[in-house]
Amino acid sequence: MSPTGACDGPEAPAPGPWRGSLTAVLVGCVYSLALLWCRLRGRPRRPAELRKVAVVGTFYNTNWFLSHAVPLTRAGIEELVVVTDAPPAAVPGIRFVCPPRWVRSAAGRTIAKLAWLFLAGLRHRPAVYMGYALMPGAVMALIAGRAFGRPVCYQMTGGPVEVAGGGFGAENPVLSRLARARPGLERLALRLVREFDQVIVRGRRAKAYLVERGVPPPAVAVIPGSVDPGSFVAPPERTLDLVFVGRLVELKQPLQFVEILAAVATHRPSTRALMIGGGPLEDAVRGHASALGVSGRLELAGKSDQVAALLARSRVFVLTSRTEGLSIAMAEAMMAGVVPVVADVGELSELVCSGSNGYLVTPNDVAAFAGHIVDLLAQPLLWSRLSTAAAAAARAHVGLDHVSSLWRTQLDLIRDASRPH
Repeated sequence: MSPTGACDGPEAPAPGPWRGSLTAVLVGCVYSLALLWCRLRGRPRRPAELRKVAVVGTFYNTNWFLSHAVPLTRAGIEELVVVTDAPPAAVPGIRFVCPPRWVRSAAGRTIAKLAWLFLAGLRHRPAVYMGYALMPGAVMALIAGRAFGRPVCYQMTGGPVEVAGGGFGAENPVLSRLARARPGLERLALRLVREFDQVIVRGRRAKAYLVERGVPPPAVAVIPGSVDPGSFVAPPERTLDLVFVGRLVELKQPLQFVEILAAVATHRPSTRALMIGGGPLEDAVRGHASALGVSGRLELAGKSDQVAALLARSRVFVLTSRTEGLSIAMAEAMMAGVVPVVADVGELSELVCSGSNGYLVTPNDVAAFAGHIVDLLAQPLLWSRLSTAAAAAARAHVGLDHVSSLWRTQLDLIRDASRPH
């Protein structure tokens, strides 16, 4: 994912030669215990009414949280009960249940959230439990949901990378310590995924991955995050040529964005670029820009609450990530009429049709990125056509009303399953 206005997430230390194996054993134990718990508790009861839904996760970014939570509140439920470290934003229809800081410090964030998820279950009686990302959010939801005999939904926000190879490529401070693919852990993770009553993915590639590995097709639904078209007004003059939105971490490859800017600047020396987001690679980005001679062409905005306005001033959105789900930052950029030139990873092809509303590029092909960008900046009519098409595609695929309708249909399936035949 590439959440808008991204905040810094935890960075895992570089794994030692033994740490990966130890992590694999520990994660395997967690998955095995969760599987055993599911066997002991049996299948859930379908709720007679679906008034409340509980979700658990870690939300570093407010816009990303809103893109997924708001359509749920508009899908016919009375209340969304969110268990997380701290409230990302005050939203009508959402109740936050957050463990105190002293509990998180004493017990650890994961144990604290699991305990508060149980408390939320006792007090608010949610009909469905949902967890974002397999480890640890969805595992926590599965444990609590089975304890209360309720259906559980796994939101695969990052795509198959959360499971493939045991999750070693996931943006997770624990799983990243695996350091390499662990086929045994992947098989165990897939067994756990099959325990969920529903798996929500962001695109067809993720669904195909799961179905090919034994997850029943009816249990997998494609529902993207949402973007509210009302957040974007008619743009002023577009004074920024390139824009990058995301945390400055290795997974997002921000140094590659600097290299793309340098390649474009050889053809268009007046190119202006903006990077929105903070992270541990900020100094490295500045140094790389200086070394490539584009410091004067690049502005680092850091974390910003003015992302929509900045996107409205931009022409081309560039995404260089090694992996993604369906990038909310890209969807927001397209909604604002910014033409995407992005790596063909994850579910980005759900929104981007190369040559029609943007360009999909072979990952890490700096020359290909630069070539498409130069063409767009040099041909105003081409840019205008793709900009109009990008905005239309975003409204149709991730517009708030559309995504809310998808969730309403999905929740109706749970209601229907609870009625006697």
